Amino acid sequence: MDILINIFSFLFIITILVVIHELGHFVAAKSIGLKVEKFYVGFNLFGLGIKKQINETEFGIGLFPIGGYVKVSGMIDESLDEQYNGEDYEYISKNMLQKVWFTSGGVIFNFILAFILFSGITFFNGRSIPENSTIIGEVVADQPAYLSGMINGDKIISIDDFYVNNWDDIKNQVHAKPNQNIYLQYDRDGEIISSTILTSSMLIPSGDSIGVIGIRPNFDIIQPSFAGSLYYGLNDLVGWLSIMSQSIISFFTGNLDIKNFGGPIQIASVAGEATKVGIIALVNLMAVLSVNLGIINILPFPGLDGGHALIAIIEGAIGRRIPFKTLMVIQQVGVLFLILFFFIIMKNDISRLF
Repeated sequence: MDILINIFSFLFIITILVVIHELGHFVAAKSIGLKVEKFYVGFNLFGLGIKKQINETEFGIGLFPIGGYVKVSGMIDESLDEQYNGEDYEYISKNMLQKVWFTSGGVIFNFILAFILFSGITFFNGRSIPENSTIIGEVVADQPAYLSGMINGDKIISIDDFYVNNWDDIKNQVHAKPNQNIYLQYDRDGEIISSTILTSSMLIPSGDSIGVIGIRPNFDIIQPSFAGSLYYGLNDLVGWLSIMSQSIISFFTGNLDIKNFGGPIQIASVAGEATKVGIIALVNLMAVLSVNLGIINILPFPGLDGGHALIAIIEGAIGRRIPFKTLMVIQQVGVLFLILFFFIIMKNDISRLF
């Protein structure tokens, strides 16, 4: 049953994200007069899937459920189609800004979707705001604070003789000391208790490690207005953009190992757990993955939207088109690297299973 929940949750989330992403490309293409030849959810490798011709566009669902694509006339993309007839409805006839707009359409729609979902969660479910106090709301089981005997309701007074006044003070003191002994004093019903705790460490997107002891603050639930929900939705979007951008940068600078990345199996597992928790958790996961999909696609790498945009910018800067044969080689190399990366993260997923 768990496996079925994971599979259906994964397909539900991925289908929506792919449809929105490709819809972004479709809308952008239509807005600049591009002819959209194909709109697919999933990949129809070997022609496997269902399709229907509507006007000039072939809409379809590919048998292979990961990903999707919008194919426009006159563009060398993952299809490796080099046909060009010199018509004004073809991609190659458009100027640099129009090409960048089309190639960025999917990413923009993913970010818009995330913003709407984050805002909706806040509007319908309220917002949890940490209390401005040093009282522990929750001690996480089997973590350092729990093992030292701390309980919910303890009020932290000082850490390493630094008197804390709010939760930010606590975070700053603990996060700065991964895998180190810290000396705490806390108040429990008027009794002052002292304890030495060995912090554990947690890897953050920048590739650095921070100290943690497994405690959470108390939270107040507020109900923002519609405008307030939009404000929090934008904050969440910007926050996740920052987190995921740091992760990508850390990966390319060597501070974050590729073993930390997960693929479809891990996403399916997390999606299944979110489904069990409830609709809010599932929608929140969808919003986070939408940001993730947008960030990955905007990378200036051949085969990704960012790679197409980079080529358009280069052609605009040099004032001429890059030869078709050169573009074909670039796309082929890009696709090969993407396939290799996919197999690596699949290996990560399988390794986690065992």
